[in-house]
Amino acid sequence: MSDGSKPRPDGQILDHCYDGIQEYDNPLPGWWSAFFIITIVFSGFYLFWYHLGGPGKSVTEVYAADYQAYEKQRVEREAADLSSVSEASIASAAGNADMLATGKTIFTSTCATCHQPDGSGLIGPNLTDGNQLHGTTRMDIYATVRNGVPNTAMVPWGAQLKPAEVIAVSAYVVTLRNKPLPGKAAEGAPVGPFAAP
Repeated sequence: MSDGSKPRPDGQILDHCYDGIQEYDNPLPGWWSAFFIITIVFSGFYLFWYHLGGPGKSVTEVYAADYQAYEKQRVEREAADLSSVSEASIASAAGNADMLATGKTIFTSTCATCHQPDGSGLIGPNLTDGNQLHGTTRMDIYATVRNGVPNTAMVPWGAQLKPAEVIAVSAYVVTLRNKPLPGKAAEGAPVGPFAAP
């Protein structure tokens, strides 16, 4: 107020003046101050409840509990899946035209970038020779497809494919063995024909 008028009755003019303008002391509304105080009190309660020994669980604790439950369910699911798969079931799938057609389709769309469409190998090994990098059995091929191989380009396809699809593509890979095609040099140990299931 620079016109010399009297201050408003609900406040006062502050003592300092800048460029002929005096500042009016305009206090915060009561509701705003009350809300601010409540926020401070609530933050203390929140800190105790979730971080200083109170019964509340932090976001980290909730995540850890959820992850532990997920891991338990995953292990149980894997055990159930594996209990229904055997050398005989994979051999049977390898003799089923519908399963092989499904397996070939999946192989072409997901595996060919590393193994070539005909299985002769690129980044991944040649699947048509008589060698096997991981294990010696049909179940070893299934486990490799399903679980992947750590620290390699072989990802765990069991996380992306349905259980029946993992069996189908494993069965298809089984049929490629011992039909050598020109391609990547043999890797792993020679294992010969699969044993009868």
